[in-house]
Amino acid sequence: MTFRRIVSVALLCLFIFACGKKGPPTLKSYAKPQAPSLLSIWHREDKIILSWTYANNLRAGLKGFQIVRAAGNGFERLAFVSNDKSTFIDSKFTVNDTYRYKIVAESLKGVLSNDSNIITATPRPLPNPPASIHFAVKSDSVELTWSSSGEGVCYNIYKTIQKGSYGDAPVNKQPICTQSFKDPTLLLDRTVYYTLRALFDTGMRDEGYASVEIEVKPLNFVPSPPSDFRYVRDNDKTFLIWKESPESWVKGYRIYRKREGESGYTLIGESRLPSFVDTEKSDKKVWYMIRALGPAAESEPLVMEVPGK
Repeated sequence: MTFRRIVSVALLCLFIFACGKKGPPTLKSYAKPQAPSLLSIWHREDKIILSWTYANNLRAGLKGFQIVRAAGNGFERLAFVSNDKSTFIDSKFTVNDTYRYKIVAESLKGVLSNDSNIITATPRPLPNPPASIHFAVKSDSVELTWSSSGEGVCYNIYKTIQKGSYGDAPVNKQPICTQSFKDPTLLLDRTVYYTLRALFDTGMRDEGYASVEIEVKPLNFVPSPPSDFRYVRDNDKTFLIWKESPESWVKGYRIYRKREGESGYTLIGESRLPSFVDTEKSDKKVWYMIRALGPAAESEPLVMEVPGK
């Protein structure tokens, strides 16, 4: 065996044993990454918003995502975002032009994934914001009404407790194609704000600018007055009963009393039920006044006169 052959065999053995210490060689880091999925698109104001999904446990192996767009026949790389992103805003487009988008994942080694699904979009001119917006507090909801923004236009309703700060998800599950909406989720202990956006109910939504902001305060929840006031006397007690107010958000009732000769009413108690017992004896004529209690305001009064004995 020649010296050169002996050296080659020795080096080969050294390489094999060295690899054995570090583990078997692998090309995993050069494998093609998983493709992004569920690419969706949304046109709002002067932006086209892209969003996609990618498994969180695979993101560490990525350099990031390539945003690829075709304005004609061929795709071109539009932007690159880091591996923690799942959205991208394209603000360089022209309404009524057609674009195609796809997302490609890029590994740390620069290996590209297969394409995501391809989305085709033709952004339309946007409808005007809704106007003449009014609200009314109902027995179990807040009702919003507004004027039409045009033929074929639908609407999304946005709600917040922080003035001027709204999320991307509307209150309504599906676009509203009439000019009214009832919100049954009532926040009675704080001020709530609403804004509306008109849209064309297309695949990319084509949603316009926000309307003026509507403010609904706890003070706006004024109950209807109770009704059908009756009384029963039993010895020195006076039992008061009435028909409750129809609003589901009524907290209870305040009972006021004024005896003959007194100049004003005095609060004598509260009740969560439509009934109350006055245990104070009076031989004089008495007036009782009942008010339903809302989150921050009372109803108009219901008054009944009880003659003296």
